[in-house]
Amino acid sequence: MSIIVQDSGLLTILQTLDPEPSAKGNEYNGACDRLAHQLANQLVGNDKAAPTVEMTHQHSVIKFTEPTVIAFSGAGFKGKSGDREIYLNRIYLFDRGDELEFIPQKKGNRIYLAVAGGLKTEGSNVMKSGDEIIMCRDYTAHHDELFNMMKRRSEVNWGVDTYALVEVYLSDVYHIVRRPDVPDEIYEKLESGEYTVRNEKNRVALYVDGPEIALQDIGIEHAGVKGGVHIADSQPVLALNDFNKVTTAPQVGTIPSYHLHKLSQKSTGSKIQFKVIDAADAHANLYAHHLWVKSLFKAIDYKLSKELVKEKM
Repeated sequence: MSIIVQDSGLLTILQTLDPEPSAKGNEYNGACDRLAHQLANQLVGNDKAAPTVEMTHQHSVIKFTEPTVIAFSGAGFKGKSGDREIYLNRIYLFDRGDELEFIPQKKGNRIYLAVAGGLKTEGSNVMKSGDEIIMCRDYTAHHDELFNMMKRRSEVNWGVDTYALVEVYLSDVYHIVRRPDVPDEIYEKLESGEYTVRNEKNRVALYVDGPEIALQDIGIEHAGVKGGVHIADSQPVLALNDFNKVTTAPQVGTIPSYHLHKLSQKSTGSKIQFKVIDAADAHANLYAHHLWVKSLFKAIDYKLSKELVKEKM
């Protein structure tokens, strides 16, 4: 069976956690918001790397053709199914014929929908209205327990609290790891004021406007890497997942991976402030972030295990 993309919105794509070589016509370049991708999968008992449906800005309407357990994650979104409100980072049972649509919010840019047992597509992973995404049904014993629990109540009254994700998503401050071949005055200029998101080229780059950066040709290498901070027309251009591997725009630094979650959630008109740090500080912050994510997933497992035990009593 499958889920049907009733309305594909701006960009709906079945996406893997990390980039994967694929057949021509597919774009498995990895989830822009890796945390949300993994969080949605964790909630429904999937492997954290299982494909999810990534929806950008104008989000899809999804129809289910058989009962299944779902969760969605991201930043600042709420859904509805008939007269039922569907909240971020919670677990829900959907029945055959149920539809899920998303309510526009002021903040946030992407959501990630996970379905228990996994998803796949036999054609292009870029979805159009009317396309179907196959439900893999790779169920484990944990999935069986989850289904039995959800059949009795269709939703749980707990989830990952928004306040637990405040530091990940709500701060407008972004670290830039400095390069030794970039003059200090460039970094001083980047830190001197606030930038506003002008627009995003889908999954490629984020364009911002703010204090101009007068960058001379000083021989900076042009590496097209995810999180790269490039200068074009005197303004920063921030590289996302599908950024060109070769670019003529000089790179003056890199946004660390622990700030790429919230970068992918920036929409037009939102604000960005830069803070320049050294590589050693970035490594320390990355380790702290890793420990925090690990503890978050453990908390989800603990809460689920308690719920499942209660069902058996």
